[in-house]
Amino acid sequence: MKSESKSRVVHENLDTAFVNLWALLRNLSQRGFIGRVRVELKDYTADVFMTGSNTPLVHEIDRAAGTDTLEEAALHRLVLRVRETPGTISVFEGPDEAVAVQGTAAVKTEIDSADPVAKRGDPGLHYAPDAPTETDKVTAEEKSFAVAPSQVVEPAPATETMDEIEWGAVVKASGELIGAVERALTGAGADFAALFRAARLELADDYIFLDPMSGQFTYSNSVVTLTGEIPIGPYVIGLSEALRRMVDLVATGDRARRVRERVALELFSVTRKRNEILARSGFLPQLDRIAGTKVL
Repeated sequence: MKSESKSRVVHENLDTAFVNLWALLRNLSQRGFIGRVRVELKDYTADVFMTGSNTPLVHEIDRAAGTDTLEEAALHRLVLRVRETPGTISVFEGPDEAVAVQGTAAVKTEIDSADPVAKRGDPGLHYAPDAPTETDKVTAEEKSFAVAPSQVVEPAPATETMDEIEWGAVVKASGELIGAVERALTGAGADFAALFRAARLELADDYIFLDPMSGQFTYSNSVVTLTGEIPIGPYVIGLSEALRRMVDLVATGDRARRVRERVALELFSVTRKRNEILARSGFLPQLDRIAGTKVL
């Protein structure tokens, strides 16, 4: 940090064992923070450049893998890595700190595929996931903490490698499932947009892609658009849990049964068209939980 700059040290060497990086970044974003967040782990450093809006740009240096990367899509990868590896977090405030400086390496380089949190797709494109990695398994297991003990999430089954076309079919089917719930809840007089946003924010700590700040997930008119990398297991479980919570909020009192039956009917209409991809992705076993009654 240059001595002539107007930068200010807000936090220094916070322990990642006690500080939730994603919650910290979201809090800073909501405050319109302008500056830099530095994460230091063994053989790895990352700088998150925050400009008060949009998805932060991340500069990663992975000394073990020999890579130097500057991109928005690295944010999700960084948060996953911090969950697994002890280290420190420092926060520097000021416009000078928010400027991302390209190092001597290329702005974006391929990451060694042996890296457990390696990038497996290009930002802005549908991500074609490999077989679940150890990182994916750990992330999926953490999701159960967001669910009441009586409603434990049934994890999505392990899948073979999906190509880009098949992953695109999963994303398309997921948009149709959201659309089905939207029709049912709107028909019951609920404000679907407000409910969906609230559910996403509730689950954002555990399912990063659901956080509006991440810029990874957008939905409109039964269409989902994804950017960056999202493992299929957490995607299926997180989205299903968000839909379940919305249905539970609306299906109360005397109309509970009618609402759930309407949700089930709408979901069934999607299942008739997308049964194969819903089964392969792991969405199919989640439908009864979403509706709170039998769908198939």
